Amino acid sequence: MTNRNLYHMRKEYSQSSLEREHLCDNPFEQFSRWFEEALEFEPHEVNAMTLATVDSNSAPSARVVLLKSFSADGFIFFTNYSSKKGGDISVNNRVALLFYWPQTMRQVRVEGSAFKIDPSESDEYFNSRPALSKASSALSKQSSPLENRDEFDKRVNTLLGSGAEISRPDNWGGYSVKPDHIEFWQGGVGRSHDRFIYSLEGSQEWSITRLYP
Repeated sequence: MTNRNLYHMRKEYSQSSLEREHLCDNPFEQFSRWFEEALEFEPHEVNAMTLATVDSNSAPSARVVLLKSFSADGFIFFTNYSSKKGGDISVNNRVALLFYWPQTMRQVRVEGSAFKIDPSESDEYFNSRPALSKASSALSKQSSPLENRDEFDKRVNTLLGSGAEISRPDNWGGYSVKPDHIEFWQGGVGRSHDRFIYSLEGSQEWSITRLYP
């Protein structure tokens, strides 16, 4: 496939326009509304989100993680703290999230700071996971080179077969992304998309601004 073929690859959006009066005053309430609508129409993981981080050399990285909880306190995901993303956050906790829901022709973009959540919350979620997931997380040196996948699988199966209780490793847990900007994007006819950004003013108040497409 050449670039010339890609020039003509485009989706025509047919959503009605998004107006200020359609939006909640609080961005978390607006996110909850769109999330519920995405659950109704999207065929795959609605809680999948791209997480972008930056390392000590200002080199960006992005990957898909799963949202596990959200509230006015932030957006929570879980990972290995020793992973690439964990290392990035340890030196620069400014991150970005992106939710993309093609069936509803919507995106939500989040900018904020990531903080480790209370260990008790991480314990609660870890203990709710399937045994295989817990065993894999307990033994994985996430983002490190793996020479033999079969050997790793054997170790996981051995741990599962032992019947031992699998506790959350100290280097595994949750982050809460506390946003200061949340943008809601909806596809529009002729690429005239609707964009509104919520910006945190001070510690409590959110302002809402319409952006150019």
